[in-house]
Amino acid sequence: MSTDKNRKTAEYTEKIVRKFADHLQSTKEINLNELVINLDNSASIPSVCLFIYSELHGRLSTVVCTDERFNASRSGFVLRYVFSIDNGDDVFIIVTANIQEPGKSFPSIALQIPAALLYEREIKDMFGLVPEGNPDSRSLVLHQDWPKKIFPLRRDFNVDTKVGREPNDYLFTRVEGEGVCEIPVGPVHAGIIEPGHFRFSILGEHIVNLETRLFYTHKGIEKLAENMNLDEALLLSERISGDESVANSIAFCQALERIAEVNITRKAEQTRTVFAELERIYNHLGTLAGISTDAGFAFGSARLNILKEKMMCLNEQISGSRLLFGVNRLGGVGVDLTEQHYVNIIKTLNQVQVSFELLISFLRGKSSFIDRLRNTGVIPIKTAKELGVVGVSARCAGLDIDTRRNHPYADYSKLKVDQHHKTPRDVTRYKVEMQNRVGDALSRFEVRIEDVKDSINIVNTVLNNLSNGDLRVSLDGKLKPFEYALGYAESHRGQTIHWIMIGEDEQIFRYKIRTASFCNWPVIEQAVLNDIVPDFPLVNKSLDLSYSGNDL
Repeated sequence: MSTDKNRKTAEYTEKIVRKFADHLQSTKEINLNELVINLDNSASIPSVCLFIYSELHGRLSTVVCTDERFNASRSGFVLRYVFSIDNGDDVFIIVTANIQEPGKSFPSIALQIPAALLYEREIKDMFGLVPEGNPDSRSLVLHQDWPKKIFPLRRDFNVDTKVGREPNDYLFTRVEGEGVCEIPVGPVHAGIIEPGHFRFSILGEHIVNLETRLFYTHKGIEKLAENMNLDEALLLSERISGDESVANSIAFCQALERIAEVNITRKAEQTRTVFAELERIYNHLGTLAGISTDAGFAFGSARLNILKEKMMCLNEQISGSRLLFGVNRLGGVGVDLTEQHYVNIIKTLNQVQVSFELLISFLRGKSSFIDRLRNTGVIPIKTAKELGVVGVSARCAGLDIDTRRNHPYADYSKLKVDQHHKTPRDVTRYKVEMQNRVGDALSRFEVRIEDVKDSINIVNTVLNNLSNGDLRVSLDGKLKPFEYALGYAESHRGQTIHWIMIGEDEQIFRYKIRTASFCNWPVIEQAVLNDIVPDFPLVNKSLDLSYSGNDL
């Protein structure tokens, strides 16, 4: 497998070197599937990134900025543009450029690759580097009263600093015209949810523009992780967003295991897979219940929430936590799946599956419910691709991407995700369905249903072939300072990708987190266009976006 991966990265290296030989400082293959392209200067960023995006069909997965002014082997700041190749080659291409202290600016790629817009604004807020040519100069993470000259992710910013406030205004986009009105919603909402501001411009009831403003509860997770020991940082990763504790902790652990060049045991891989799918099931059930609520169908919501509660009770029985905290450990897992666990899981899944299929059949038979979802909150495939949308929101628009299949981790290389336990006729039908999806709330409803069924099949398959062996392997002494790697997982929302650089004494030097919500929040502004205001709660719920997962 590693030889095949090396061959794939070599092919991409050859294509890039052939095109940009005069602009490259060096190339390097690390961690089996990461191709690092070091540029000779930042001016080459747009041309190289656009080639990877347009010609090699790379998807911009994240942009990592590090302050390495105090790293003897580097100077200044370093930008890393991470592109995911999702065509089955299992390759990440990382374009790297140094930004020297004078000027502190770099060329924007947002006009050519729209997904870069938010990453560049984030870097400007947190590091003070200016993306020259970015069409939106407003702050993103730091709100308008944050002092202009303080950049919290620079290494010389102390996490205990008490920052004052400088009164200022945030300029929302104004839509003018006869009959156009504004409706500001939030940031405080009537429900028990986290804060987010939505500013609608409407003509009658029709939405002509929506602008979101988030990061009201920014937690400073990436700064808190700096100089933490690894076990403390693992606990932090689980709490990025409580309902994605397994996915985020898998990505965290995987990054460190790749740096240490250790392979966890098959038993640990299988255990991670089981818990990742259990997390997916209970969350999809909850989202389907929320969709039913916002479509005005309380019966469906009540029954689906009962099934979600069954799954969360199962979580507690086998892990000690309803939200599956404590499952993952560095080098493996902390939960041993016993024979009794096996019995409890299989029994509960069988009960949930029977009830779920009956309920879904019932919901599909209600024309008023289905009509409420059809053509509501449409995401065009072009928009999904340009914004780098991931997960259910991407697949409902016809983008067939799934990290479990495109970049297999844990035990997924042994499984056929999305085609699990399906006949050739089923596989053909799946491909036709993918092409026919229109990106509306109904498509997201149907994709989640298929995800639940696939997850149940995956758990059953893994448990029926569960290996014996140790739960953990040691990473002690295997983590070298300033080595780095990607970790990734497919949460129920989509790809979460973590980038970690080790510092001195096996502590975290830089921890960059990008959850699915960061990618997917911008698409809601496009999905609601031409819908009416009462559609917004339904569109919002069908996308299942996390405030906490965004407000790091």
